Amino acid sequence: MKKLYTIIIVLLASLSVADAQFLDGSSGLLQMPSAKMERDGTFMITNNYINKHSLPSSGWGYDTFGYALNVTFWSRMEVGYVCTIFDGKRRPNPSDRDLIMFNQDRHFTGKLLLLKDGDFGLEWLPNIAVGVSDPTTASGGDGYVDMEVAGSGNGYFNRWFAAVSKDIDTPWGRVGGHMAYQYNQRTDYPINGPCFAVDWSPKWLCNQWLLDEVRVIAEYDARTFNTGFIASVWDNRFELRFELQGMRWVNFGARFKVLMLRDRIK
Repeated sequence: MKKLYTIIIVLLASLSVADAQFLDGSSGLLQMPSAKMERDGTFMITNNYINKHSLPSSGWGYDTFGYALNVTFWSRMEVGYVCTIFDGKRRPNPSDRDLIMFNQDRHFTGKLLLLKDGDFGLEWLPNIAVGVSDPTTASGGDGYVDMEVAGSGNGYFNRWFAAVSKDIDTPWGRVGGHMAYQYNQRTDYPINGPCFAVDWSPKWLCNQWLLDEVRVIAEYDARTFNTGFIASVWDNRFELRFELQGMRWVNFGARFKVLMLRDRIK
């Protein structure tokens, strides 16, 4: 156990000096989307501590928490439901209700895998996926039918993306390369441009002690350069995430996976 603690401390220290899509509860990297998918029938519950620099300024000027539910179908499609907490006590003139109840922003996510590496017997093919976050917003209590998500109103987390991912096995562990393009028309959270990332699963940290896998990640998400890691334990059913956004602002979270089919998560 002492060795495990030492490894985690060394990782944190090295990432701090060197400076799943986890932030919205979907598969991916830290804040950048990827074309990687979970196995068919995987259900995920994600909880995150989110610093204010990862949030639209019109909705949050403070750190908060979020949680998400996500499910994968046929290893080709993901759908998710994400909630981000508003702190009512921080409003200019909070009501009695604000003082006792935390409101939350709710939005949906989706990702579709168009090509999977190995399709058509071509091992050199990368994964190619497209996706969306927060595509619609509620309007006057009429439900999620309003597509007016530009600007700085509701629809805070709107983005569309296309992503390409490919893993390569090396003597030092698996290395993944990722490229994506993200787009929205937000004025408080503009994400328009290319994204790049590399993740590395060190061979000497996989299947050691309690650890199943550690992914060390460096990414540029079209806004900020981020570094961090995702560590998997308990037969890859539980994941812990740590991130330095912009190489200085901390985000972290935990995720629990349930495979609703008979096979184990690998």
